[in-house]
Amino acid sequence: MADRNIHPKVSIIISSYNGAKYIAETIESVSHQTYQNWELIIVDDGSIDHTCEIVAGIKDERIRLYEAGRVGINGKIKNIGLDKATGELIAFIDHDDLWHPSKLEKQIAALQKYPEAGFCLTGGYNFKTKGEPIEYYYKQREGIRFDNIFLSIFRSEIGVWTQALLVRKQCIEATGPFSETSLFADPEFIYRLSYNFKAVLLYEPLMYRRVHDTNYSLVNWEVSHKEGIDVFKSYRDKKMLPQKLAKEVLFRSYLNFGEKYLKYKKRRKAAKNFGKAWRYKPFSIVPAKKIAKAFLYFLKGK
Repeated sequence: MADRNIHPKVSIIISSYNGAKYIAETIESVSHQTYQNWELIIVDDGSIDHTCEIVAGIKDERIRLYEAGRVGINGKIKNIGLDKATGELIAFIDHDDLWHPSKLEKQIAALQKYPEAGFCLTGGYNFKTKGEPIEYYYKQREGIRFDNIFLSIFRSEIGVWTQALLVRKQCIEATGPFSETSLFADPEFIYRLSYNFKAVLLYEPLMYRRVHDTNYSLVNWEVSHKEGIDVFKSYRDKKMLPQKLAKEVLFRSYLNFGEKYLKYKKRRKAAKNFGKAWRYKPFSIVPAKKIAKAFLYFLKGK
C-alpha cells in the first residue's frame, strides 16, 4: 500500500456553506502548510453570503472553487470534492477550522513510516478564540499508535474527525465514498475505513476545531444522535461489533442523548432515552438516577 512517490500530491477538500466569516483564515491555514504539494478543492453548498467572492479573490492556482448550488447533504458535497480530486492522498477541513502548519508533513511521514496503514488521524482541540484550546481530544499529546482502531473507536478511545484525517485515495476507492442519505456521514465514513484498514494515530494536536453557535453539529444535534444510534445498531446487526461492546455503546449513546435533551429542557424525551439505555444494562442504577433527575427537573420547572 506504500506510495511510490515520496512527495505525493494531497487533495484537500473543503465543503463550505455561508463560511465568509472564517474561510479566508482556513485557506490561510492550508497555504501555510510546510508540505506544499497539494491542491485545495472547495465545494460550496449554495452559500448566500460572500463565501464564493472571498475564495475567488485568493490568487493561487492550486485552489479550485466549485459552486454546487444548495444541496444540504454534507456527504454529497464531500463526494463532489472526491470526484474532482487528483491527489494520491485525501484530506478534509471544514470552512471554519484550522490546521497546525506541520499537519500534512507529519501525517505523510507517518504513512511512509507505516506503509501498511491506510490512513492517519491526529490529535486536536476545540477552540473559540484562536490559539486558546478549550478541550483537547486526547490526554496524551505526543507519540504514535499504529493499529487496527475499529473497536477502539467504539470504546471512545479515538475521535473520528475528518478534519484530522489523511487517507490514501485507493482506500476510499475500496470502501466507498461518504453516505449521501444521512446528514452526518463523517463518522460512519471513518468507521468503514477503520474496519478495513489499519491506521496511524498521531496524538499531537495538529487540528483545531472552531466552536460557535452555527456549528453544523450543534444546530443539528438531535438528528446527529439519532443517526449515530442507527449506525451502531446496523453494525451490531451485521456482527461487525461484538454484542457486549454494542450494548455498551448503545447504553452510553442513549444516556448522552438523554442528557442532551435535558440540557434543552425536553424532559420527557430525556426520560425516554434514559429508559432505552436501561434496556442494555438492566442492572445498572445509572439510568434510574437520570430518570429521577429528569422528573425532579420537571417538578422544579427547570
